[in-house]
Amino acid sequence: MKIHFREQYGRKGEEILYVTPADQSNIVRVPLRGDKLVIQEKFLLFRVLQKVFLPKGYPDSVSEDYAAYQIWDTAQAFCSTICGTLCTHAILKGIGVGSENINAFSATATWILKEGSGHVGRIVFAWWQGSQLDVDSKKWRLRADFLNDLAMGIEIYVLPKYPHFSTQILCCSTLLKAIVGVAGGATRSALTQHHALRGNLADVASKDSSQETCVNLVASFVGLYLLSLIKSQAVLYTIFYVVVSLHLYANLKAVRAVCLRSFNESRYLIALEEFFRSSRMLSPQQVNAMERVTVGQTVSVSLNIKLGLSVKNLIDEYKSSSVIENIVSSFDPHEHFIIAQTKKCLGVYLHFETRPQDVLKAYFFAVSYLQDRNQLKEKYWDIQTKWQEFLALAQQEGWLIHHHLLLVDEYRLDWKV
Repeated sequence: MKIHFREQYGRKGEEILYVTPADQSNIVRVPLRGDKLVIQEKFLLFRVLQKVFLPKGYPDSVSEDYAAYQIWDTAQAFCSTICGTLCTHAILKGIGVGSENINAFSATATWILKEGSGHVGRIVFAWWQGSQLDVDSKKWRLRADFLNDLAMGIEIYVLPKYPHFSTQILCCSTLLKAIVGVAGGATRSALTQHHALRGNLADVASKDSSQETCVNLVASFVGLYLLSLIKSQAVLYTIFYVVVSLHLYANLKAVRAVCLRSFNESRYLIALEEFFRSSRMLSPQQVNAMERVTVGQTVSVSLNIKLGLSVKNLIDEYKSSSVIENIVSSFDPHEHFIIAQTKKCLGVYLHFETRPQDVLKAYFFAVSYLQDRNQLKEKYWDIQTKWQEFLALAQQEGWLIHHHLLLVDEYRLDWKV
């Protein structure tokens, strides 16, 4: 027997040999595990669903945390749609559907004002917090769903009690939902980019949309069924409270399932604290498990570090050219950053040629300075050695060191003229 090819679909696919038996001249297909072929043929529906709802090449084409995240994300989407169905019923009653005293024009005006509030809210929020959505995508993903539940709670609990203020109430709830739309959509894109390992962002995003559409369809019918069971406000409140609780829990589990390999400020400080304490590098899994996804940070610094500041801050603080020249001379002339403390913050000033890794290095030096405010000048080369050690350990643990999610302003300067 002569073996011509050995084939496998992905890492977990069926293994097949293409061989020419000793007594034949034609090549035949031989599964290496015959039982697996039988199982796959038996579960034809499973294979069809996998092709419809999962990215091509799954699980090799997505990150390891994809499945855990999608399971909990599906659960939260199911709960969110049920809540949305209950709220739609409350809104329609609130604007007077079914009432003889409400005409079509007043209902239309209320609806237009409600939607207009949402449009304004989207624009303002995107201007105000747009840059933060990449930096803290997990926090804003959770905050978005909390705000969504708050908006629906207002529509369920407040709107029926104050029908005369239905327009104002709906404008407020829609404003919250507008923030949810911006924050939720942007953070979902950031997480989708994380999951797409092969540049297959569109495939992962489209399959995620298919999953959510299917879940929303099923949940809508479940929501309609629950509406038919509701005979009093007490029952409505109870069902809403239970579903919202499940929704928030599923969201928390979904966000915690994500393991991002890029440093934002929170994850970077966790890794740096352990490194400075024990010279040990934490893995992305360990750091993500320690990162807070609600409010605050696991590790904080004694003075706020601001990256990419205008040199005007430095000049306004020190004024004297000799002092400023002394600060600049404290750094290797080949560095692409300088660091100086002001009354309000520790400023990091970046060169025109600064790369992402230079920003990570600048933040490393800034944290080192806050540990011992005399060591930048006196122990500069010791910190340089520590940085090289940190960088090597980070690469070994699988951190992405050519990309970061630190918040950096856009000012750049040249002190080498």
